[in-house]
Amino acid sequence: MFEIVTDFSSLQRMAVTRPDVLLLYILMPIGALLILTTIVWVIKQLYLDKKGGEYAAGLKWSVLAIDIPMNMQSPKAVENIFAIVKGTKSVVTKKEEWLHGKFLTATSFEIVSIDGYTQFFLRTQARFRDHLEAGIYSQYPEAEISEVEDYTKNIPGDFPNETHEMFGGEIILEEPSYLPIRTYEDFEHMASKDEKLKDPLNQMFEFMGKLRPGEQFWVHLIVHPGGDGGWSKKGEDFILKTYGRDKPEAVSTGSVLLKLLFSPFGWIIKEAATQLGAGVFEAGEAAKPERPMFFVPTNTEKTQLDGVTKKLAKPGYECKIRWAYVSRHETYNKGGRNTLWKGYLALFTHPAMNKFKYDADTMPRDDYFWMIWEYRRKQRELMEALKGRSWGHGSTPMYLNVEELATLWHFPTIESHAPLMARTESKRSEAPTYLPKPGVGESEDLPSEELIEVDEQGRPVARPVDVGAIYNNDLADILPTEPMIEPGDENQPRDTDETYGEEQPFIPPNLPV
Repeated sequence: MFEIVTDFSSLQRMAVTRPDVLLLYILMPIGALLILTTIVWVIKQLYLDKKGGEYAAGLKWSVLAIDIPMNMQSPKAVENIFAIVKGTKSVVTKKEEWLHGKFLTATSFEIVSIDGYTQFFLRTQARFRDHLEAGIYSQYPEAEISEVEDYTKNIPGDFPNETHEMFGGEIILEEPSYLPIRTYEDFEHMASKDEKLKDPLNQMFEFMGKLRPGEQFWVHLIVHPGGDGGWSKKGEDFILKTYGRDKPEAVSTGSVLLKLLFSPFGWIIKEAATQLGAGVFEAGEAAKPERPMFFVPTNTEKTQLDGVTKKLAKPGYECKIRWAYVSRHETYNKGGRNTLWKGYLALFTHPAMNKFKYDADTMPRDDYFWMIWEYRRKQRELMEALKGRSWGHGSTPMYLNVEELATLWHFPTIESHAPLMARTESKRSEAPTYLPKPGVGESEDLPSEELIEVDEQGRPVARPVDVGAIYNNDLADILPTEPMIEPGDENQPRDTDETYGEEQPFIPPNLPV
C-alpha cells in the first residue's frame, strides 16, 4: 500500500523565521537575476557601441552648399524634399547590426551664417547625394548645388583655446510631440497685396546678416529616416481620450495564452468579485458622471484636436535641432546673439498647443559657481556633436511632420530681402538638342594651314591677297561681262516728259523673276 506523507516542517520553520530574514531569502534570487540582466545589457551596449563606431568610421559624407534660387514658391515645395528623406532608410538585419555595427544615418539640413554671409547646407552620406539633389532640383530647377569642405573643421574642438569661444545647445518641445507648433500656413496673410507669406525665417536671416567679421551662427536640423518614435499612436490615443473613448486593447500572444489558461477559473473570480465588492462598485458607478451623448469640446480642446489631426495627416520624422554661436574672442557677444535667437524661436509658439524651449542639460552654463567646473566640458561635448552631426548625443528626439520641418528650413521667396545671401543670378537650363556636332558639315577641301599667321611676339602678320584671283575665280559667275551704261550716256539728260510724265506704278524689287 502506498502512503501519502505531507511534511509541513519547512512551513513551520518559515513561520518562526524573522520577517526581515524571510524577505531577504525571497529577494536574493530576484536581485541576483536583476544584477545578471543588467550586466548582460551593459556588455551588449558596449559591444554594439564598439561595432557602431567601426561602422561610422568607414562612412563617407558629403557637405553640399545650396545657392538659393529666386523663386515664387511657398515652403510647401520643400515638404516634398523632406518627404524623400524616407528613401535613405534601409532594413538593418540582426546580422548587419551585430557583425558590422550597421545603423541608420541621419541627414542634416543646415542654415549657417559666417561673418554675416548666410548659406544653406545639406550634410548626408555620399551615396545619398544624387537622391537628395534630384529632390531639390525637381522643386527648384534653377538651384546650384556644389560639394564643399565642411565649414566646422575651421573651428577648434577643444575649449578653452586661444582663438574662439562658443555657446549653444539643443532645443526641444515643451509639450508632447503630437501637438504642433505654428507652421508657415499660420503666417500667411491673404489680405496683403504685396506679400502673402510673412515668412518667419526673415527674422533669422536679418539677425544672421548682422553678424560681424569673426562671428558665426550654426543651426542644424537633423532628420532621422527611422520610425516616428510611437508619436502617431500617442496622438491617436490623445484624440480618443479627449473624446472620452476607451483605447483599443492591443492583442498580443501572451495575453491570448493567459486568457486561455485562466478562462476556466475566470467565472469564479468574476463571481467572487461581484459578490464581495458589489456595493463598492455600485457606489463608484453612481459617483461617476455620465458622458454626454454629444461631446462639446472647449475652444482649447477643439484647437488641439484639429491641430493633432492635421499633424498626423502628414508624414514626419524624429529629429533634433542643435545650434551654436561661435566667435573669436575679440567679437564674442553671447548675450546679444542669444537674445536674437530666443526671439526668433518665440515666433513658432502656439499658446494652445506647443512651443520650443532650451534643453538646459545640453547647454554650457555658468549661472552658479558649481556650473563653472563643467562649463568647458559641455562646450567640448557640444562642439563634438556639432562637427559629427551626432544623433546619439544630447536630448531625446522630438517628432515633427514635413510641414513643420519645411517651416523651419526653406528657401526664402523672391519677396524676401535677406542681406548677404547666396542666390543664383542666372537661370539654369539644358543645352539645345540641335547644336551641330564636331565634323558635321565640314568639307574635305578646307585648307589645313592656319588661318592667321603670327610672328614671334604673337602679332598677326598680313598675308598678300591676290585680288585678281578672287575676282576671276570666285566672282566670275556673278559679275557682269559688259558695261551697265553705254559710253557717253552717263552725262546725257534724261527725258523728263517721257520718264516722269506719267505716274509709274511701284514695282517691288523682290518680285520673283
